[in-house]
Amino acid sequence: MNSFSLRIFVTSLIFSSAAVADWPQWRGPNRDGVSTDKTPIAEVLPESGLKKVWESEFIPSDHYGGHGSPVVAGEQVFLSVVWHERVPSEKREIDSEVMQQLNYRGTSPELAKKLETDRLALSPRLRGDKLEEWINEWRKANLTPKEDVSLGSWVASRFKAGKTAIALEWLDKFSNKQGKPFASADEFKKWLDEEGFPADLKEKMLNIVPNTIKVAKDVVICLDLNTGKTVWKYEAEGTPTGRKSSSTAAVVDGRVYALCSRMMHCVDQQSGKLIWKSALPGEGPGSSPLFVNGSIFVNAGRVAAYSAVDGKQIWEQKEVRADTASPLLWSPPTAKPVLVINTNSDLTGLDPATGAIRWKIEGGSQSTPITSGDWLVVYSGTKDVGLRAYKHQAEGPPKTAWSHFWVTMRYSGSPLIHDGSVYLMCGGKHQCVDLASGEVKWKQDANSTITSPLLADGKILVLENNGSHLAILKAAPAAYQQLARAKVEGMGCTSPALSNGRLIVRQKDKLACFDLRPEK
Repeated sequence: MNSFSLRIFVTSLIFSSAAVADWPQWRGPNRDGVSTDKTPIAEVLPESGLKKVWESEFIPSDHYGGHGSPVVAGEQVFLSVVWHERVPSEKREIDSEVMQQLNYRGTSPELAKKLETDRLALSPRLRGDKLEEWINEWRKANLTPKEDVSLGSWVASRFKAGKTAIALEWLDKFSNKQGKPFASADEFKKWLDEEGFPADLKEKMLNIVPNTIKVAKDVVICLDLNTGKTVWKYEAEGTPTGRKSSSTAAVVDGRVYALCSRMMHCVDQQSGKLIWKSALPGEGPGSSPLFVNGSIFVNAGRVAAYSAVDGKQIWEQKEVRADTASPLLWSPPTAKPVLVINTNSDLTGLDPATGAIRWKIEGGSQSTPITSGDWLVVYSGTKDVGLRAYKHQAEGPPKTAWSHFWVTMRYSGSPLIHDGSVYLMCGGKHQCVDLASGEVKWKQDANSTITSPLLADGKILVLENNGSHLAILKAAPAAYQQLARAKVEGMGCTSPALSNGRLIVRQKDKLACFDLRPEK
């Protein structure tokens, strides 16, 4: 057994020694979305709704706290947050929140020019159904299917606003100043004058940019699983990074590892005391750390490995760019382990000991891949990839076995593998595909997008409708069967955690715990 295989074996012992009901890292104990909790999950829910066990104290989200997911270890719940607040300031700052209020979307120069020319030429007499019909025809003629999914509704909103919409020329100038605060209101006014903003638009911009700036702390929160009460809260100096900071912590062997704004923090699980911290390759990652005994692997702009003992960097792979999808260790039965990274543009395999690139294949997106034996499954927005299965080869990179591609808004949710079937609850549909053949067993239109599902007690638990509802499905290829559905008011960009039949859901301003056990 080589040294790295030995380390993987030791890691499996560490996780197996923990409570079987723990959900200690992103996608659960084995990073595959499968819970080891043996507690039964109800197939019929109370008409009055799910029993809420507790709610936590206030925890910000989105622009003020990202979309990281909760984890559970040792009867405790953990959440890492880049905690933003606004404070009065002489400075004036254009950030992503301001641009969202202005309904800004970046487009190619060619599309922007065509959109603006036709918007300004629209007759004010074109209204109602006639306008809707004209917009639909314009979208068909000028947008690719992929552009229409991501930009179509925004394009329609600009045509409906007509000449009252703020010209993209001015919005582009505004967007280019993100991350470049003005020292004072006077300096901001001077820049608006120098750029030639019209008087009415200048006044609007002066009003929409707040007289406050964002400050941030790196925070790790520990709650009691049974009561939701705060056990401890670790705080450290942080950098405002907005909602892209959406990492999920990992809890292993009494330590909590959290990727925050610019630092990775290692704190003691019981006391919340800092053990060490280390600078990340980039700031504000949305990806989550992977622990393999002595090493912690992170995607934070670039891929890097750190020592879990003291936080010292072991290696950094500067050619591989990723900060949203999380790293995965793949151990084919007859081959050396490989670190799989779903980058912004492809799927890359690295040597976990050195960071050296072993292979690159088609892929790329925000979804964390999944493996089972010789199989590697990825969900990607790259054309013709979509939901794709690769199979390990004795020589060369993994080989494509099958693919199912469709155009959708998001390619973010991670798949599940269970009893020879692949389940994907993303991209506007729920579907089951046979792992060996690629045959679609069933599919159902559903409003599930960024969230990733989990499997427990033979059932799939997934958030729907932008997180507002929890669906419980039967994990079986025979037919699509929704067993139950209940309101949980979660966030669509997060994924729940499960422990002893209790579901931990991140809501807009707190965590909430629901009881999924059958009624006695």
